Amino acid sequence: MDELEDLYTKFSYPYVEVRRHSINNRIIHFLNGNPVGGFFEKETGYSLRFFQGTLYFSSSKNPKELGSKTYPIHGWEQGFSSENPEGGKYEVKERKGFDSVSLEDKTEVFLDAYKRVKVIPQLKNLSVTYIESLEEKEILVNGVKVSGRVPRIGIFISAVIKEGDRSATARFELGKSGGLEVLEESNLPEFVEEKIKEVLKVLQKGRSFGEKRTDVVLSNMLSGIMAHESVGHPFEADRIAGREFAQAGTSYLSVLKGDKIGSEAVNVIDDPTIPGSYGFYLIDDEGVLGRPKYLIKEGKKNELLTDRFSANRIGTTSNGSARASSFDREPLVRMSNTFFKPGNLTFDELVEDVKEGVFIKSYMEWNIDDMRLGERYVGLEAYEIRDGEVQDPVIFPVLEGKTTDLLSSVDAVDNTLEFYPGTCGKGDPDQGVPVWLGGPNMRFRNVKVKVM
Repeated sequence: MDELEDLYTKFSYPYVEVRRHSINNRIIHFLNGNPVGGFFEKETGYSLRFFQGTLYFSSSKNPKELGSKTYPIHGWEQGFSSENPEGGKYEVKERKGFDSVSLEDKTEVFLDAYKRVKVIPQLKNLSVTYIESLEEKEILVNGVKVSGRVPRIGIFISAVIKEGDRSATARFELGKSGGLEVLEESNLPEFVEEKIKEVLKVLQKGRSFGEKRTDVVLSNMLSGIMAHESVGHPFEADRIAGREFAQAGTSYLSVLKGDKIGSEAVNVIDDPTIPGSYGFYLIDDEGVLGRPKYLIKEGKKNELLTDRFSANRIGTTSNGSARASSFDREPLVRMSNTFFKPGNLTFDELVEDVKEGVFIKSYMEWNIDDMRLGERYVGLEAYEIRDGEVQDPVIFPVLEGKTTDLLSSVDAVDNTLEFYPGTCGKGDPDQGVPVWLGGPNMRFRNVKVKVM
């Protein structure tokens, strides 16, 4: 009998979950190509969660102390969905281990990226946060064992660019699950140079777009943040039930009449099983198989993100959406890889039917209200569309409106699909989990755009 099984045998309740959770992080901060700080952390601990009329939670770094102090954590649970837990193992195997290359050689990649762009006088500074992470967990759910191992690399870039009286902070992200091959395949120096030159072109030549109702094409980057913030979060069943009200707000689904949210061109999926994804897993932390979930299907509400406890509350079954960020956090309903489903058009076909409009390729800022209904995006790299062709740069266009109005104005999406890494925050105490945000380029008809 191993350590986890020995712990499990000490507790006898209708639902028992014992978890050993380990996360190793190496984080390095670079400023203008030089390392200016960083740390390595390894955290391993144990948690117990059980249901006996009320849900209780306990955690400790010392397995012998697990369960010595337990705390009721909510009070709104009425029971749990009783599908049998699925045992098994999932793993992402690195092609190159994190330690297969020296720290000095890794640092050279970031120095090369800066050398490539430092000749641009308008670049005031370039900062990069580089993260290598290895997450390992073993879980016993009512006696059935689940184990997972996922290495990840995340690269988070921020560049301050100033041209005359115009300035902007451009942010870009790269990341996947896997080993050091993720860094090598990122082509970081070329990527950074291309992005900075694109933003500089907008600052140099961008003109005012005015304020009007017009057509808008949003890039994969913007469709990703929209999928996550205006669909993923409000489709969390525990949020709809009021769990998140004090920390992060409510959901427009609690007041929406009917199931229609967008046009028939709108399909939003959350899928933890995508190989190489930042939010990858195959079995969730409650022993339920992960699977693709159609949150919105042909413009209509189709399925919520659920765990065992929120599923029971709304009269359904869990769809494998429970995750915890570390040993001392309970599993919650979480997104994984959330995206708008691509269509069949090419990008050129998407644009050619736009007589007048704007293509917003990257954003400088986004905001959304607590109900996830009112939202606003400030474009960074953006271009005017005239007679079906992408034309001159536009300076900082602002798209805003109600989620349901914006999604109802979508009449087409293209056949591309790109993803961007993120850390999704939720809960009290707060916990952040790795996710992917993504989608195709999307066309919105007759929406309000103005200059900030």
